[in-house]
Amino acid sequence: MQIPTTVSALYSHPGPFASVYLDATRASESGSTEVELRWRALRGQLAEAGADDKTLQAIDEVAGAHAEIAGRHGQFVVAADGEVLLDEPTRRPPLRELARWAPLPHVLPYLVDRSTQIPHLTVLIDRTGADVHTVLDDLHSEQTSVAGGTEYPLRKTGRDVWNERVFQNRVDNAWETNSKEVAQAIVHNLPSQVQVVLLAGDVRARTLVSEELAKVLPQRVGVRQLEHGARAEGASREALDAEVRSALLHHLWAERHDVLARLQQAVGRHDYAVTGIPAVLDALRKAQVDTLVLSDDPSSTASCAIGPEPLLLGSDMELSDLGVTEIRHERLDAALVRALAGSGAGLVITPGGHQYVEQGIAALLRYTDASTPT
Repeated sequence: MQIPTTVSALYSHPGPFASVYLDATRASESGSTEVELRWRALRGQLAEAGADDKTLQAIDEVAGAHAEIAGRHGQFVVAADGEVLLDEPTRRPPLRELARWAPLPHVLPYLVDRSTQIPHLTVLIDRTGADVHTVLDDLHSEQTSVAGGTEYPLRKTGRDVWNERVFQNRVDNAWETNSKEVAQAIVHNLPSQVQVVLLAGDVRARTLVSEELAKVLPQRVGVRQLEHGARAEGASREALDAEVRSALLHHLWAERHDVLARLQQAVGRHDYAVTGIPAVLDALRKAQVDTLVLSDDPSSTASCAIGPEPLLLGSDMELSDLGVTEIRHERLDAALVRALAGSGAGLVITPGGHQYVEQGIAALLRYTDASTPT
């Protein structure tokens, strides 16, 4: 995953930042009061840590504000200098409610929540057009329809005598024209976050659209055909929904597997990869990192020294050698995310990474130099 622009924008503010992970679930009629009490407890922690009144009052205005969301969910808020900079619901309540006042926002738990959400399109196709369901995350989706422009008869006669063949060819041409228009409409309105397009519905129509998409979609976007689902009114969604969930899990697994396989190969060749905290921090300072692989470890207390710029991170001595006079100390994961945002590098969060990556951290590199450890 790339660091979302909403997170990257946080680092344009000097800080310090208040980061809040709140359980916003309303499990009973008194749910609003329960959320308010949970926020008050976290507010007290921020005040004790030194958060200013204006920032706390700004969070007061939004804490528990996503009342339209039913069921169990959380809320992630970042605020600084009397302003709320980010306010996002999360799919699940936090494992541990948290309020932190620090030089950098604490965004890794939020990214962990997002990392299992695959922005995607589910496209239900027939020979006349398609219904496009866009899902950016579990809480933000929309549905639109695309109509093909060809109104020529779209059904074949089923006969193969010579005087029917011209008609059959015209039907084929109509299908192909409509499939091109559907594919072009999908690409034209494709959100930049989308990672995979799932095609369901009429077999011939979805095959034609798949072939067209392969020609015009960005290489980063995958296309997968599904066996279930129909565009007809009243068609059951249960089998389609189950297949969509399975396809997204497969996509997530395949993406993670691909990165880890490339990492294993690069480490085996002693080339274009580094492992362990010191080596990764050195690569980040030089903007060498293409993709960071990080173990999901909520209990980690690892920290590092940071300077005023995103790529200034490491040990006190390393930053002093670089001429940094304003050195602060921060959670390692918070400093890592800022560095990734500042260098445009990707992030793969993997459970249990300490089992196969030194210190639970490694990186695939854009380039190597004489100082890159082997």
